[in-house]
Amino acid sequence: MLQKEKNKTISVAIQGGYGSFHEIAAREFFDNTEITITPCETFEELFYELSIERVDSAMVAIENSVAGSILPNYAKLRNSGLKVAGEIYLRIVQNLIALPGQKLSEIHEIQSHPVAIQQCNLFLDKMRRKNVKVVESVDTALSAT
Repeated sequence: MLQKEKNKTISVAIQGGYGSFHEIAAREFFDNTEITITPCETFEELFYELSIERVDSAMVAIENSVAGSILPNYAKLRNSGLKVAGEIYLRIVQNLIALPGQKLSEIHEIQSHPVAIQQCNLFLDKMRRKNVKVVESVDTALSAT
């Protein structure tokens, strides 16, 4: 969690859209504080929003128990001159979302963020062997829309 200053309502930039793990982490971190979420497609956009003071804080993933350290985010943090104001551990549970009544055998394409694809690699390898196309997207939550 990167944070610049405290306000009554805190604006928080997140990578991804509404419903993303970053939004969940931000809401859990700020608990009883009123926040507004500013979705960003990339971490570059998130750091830019913070640098021009369009937001007060940003929720930035820097570690992943499956994918490991997110080194580009460490570099962005170091180059930004910002300080980490806190941390939160969020248990990630990935789910495959399909149309109601759709069978697994009827799925031909799966879209998700590259880190989520890494987290689900064993399952997705089985799907690839069944000729299911796995496509990287900007955000896991946005892939569900």
